[in-house]
Amino acid sequence: MLEGRIERQGFLDIIQLLAMSRKTGRLEIAGVTSGLLFFSQGELLDCHTEKLVGDEAFTELFVLVSGSFKFFDEEVTLTKRISKSLTDLLSEASQRANDWDAACAELPYEDAALVLIPVDPEAESKFDVGAMDWAIVSQVNGRRSFPEIARLLGQSKTKVGITIANLKKKGLIATEDEESAQLRSIFRRTAMLLCHLIDTRVKQKRNRDRIYTEFNKWTFSKGWDIRMLGGDDIENDISYDLPVKEKGEAYKQSLEQMYEAARSGLNRTELQDHLSDLYERLTEKERNLVTKYTLSKLLSSSKQRGEEPEIWDSGDGLISR
Repeated sequence: MLEGRIERQGFLDIIQLLAMSRKTGRLEIAGVTSGLLFFSQGELLDCHTEKLVGDEAFTELFVLVSGSFKFFDEEVTLTKRISKSLTDLLSEASQRANDWDAACAELPYEDAALVLIPVDPEAESKFDVGAMDWAIVSQVNGRRSFPEIARLLGQSKTKVGITIANLKKKGLIATEDEESAQLRSIFRRTAMLLCHLIDTRVKQKRNRDRIYTEFNKWTFSKGWDIRMLGGDDIENDISYDLPVKEKGEAYKQSLEQMYEAARSGLNRTELQDHLSDLYERLTEKERNLVTKYTLSKLLSSSKQRGEEPEIWDSGDGLISR
């Protein structure tokens, strides 16, 4: 079996190797963006990611690939959904990759909420905007990030990110401040982990449903637009203009609620192991924010662990002790 680690250049090499050696089978990509590619006698027939298929799925996977791959020699009987030649497909994907790298420099924080900038009505002639621009602008509300807008529109993250970066350069869109964006990122990753643990370790569906319902009632009572949707899906609609100190408090208390709920499904040591693994993947700036907003009671390295943190002090937890 052909397998190993993969990044963008390696992905290009593997695709070309499978084509030249006229392989038939399935290429499985796992990592930041996962996907499946199907080959017959070296011809690429189709590509799937979680949300995309065909040419766009291939381009998205090419740009974002980072993880591992396995190739399975097996019979493939699929309708061909790749419309371009491999040469044209790789050329288009390479251009998208260049545009994406430039967009990432313009939008360094994926989780940052986006906001529209007021413009002078007399300056309309300065702005050349197309259908995709208008579709994106209609979803910008001061609460959503560009990956969230991509999901709402059913478009690839890279295409939407590149378009938003161009709109930002034109002075039509701005992002929330750096600290808020980093806090939002820490919250999203921690919340997704805790939600996943609740969904997979709290065995009875009625208990999971109760956790989601009670959590959503609780955040509503606090006036915070944060909701658990089931699985590892969390909706964070905290507004960009909420003071950063208040954002930090909202995220901290919400994560404490989720932590307490997750403890009903697995023991403290296992839970802390998962959270420590996440902490180790944070940047130095993010770790400083963890300390600043007292999230270290939840997120810390295994070396920093002491006695069980007494994080629950409000008396109204989702799962009673």
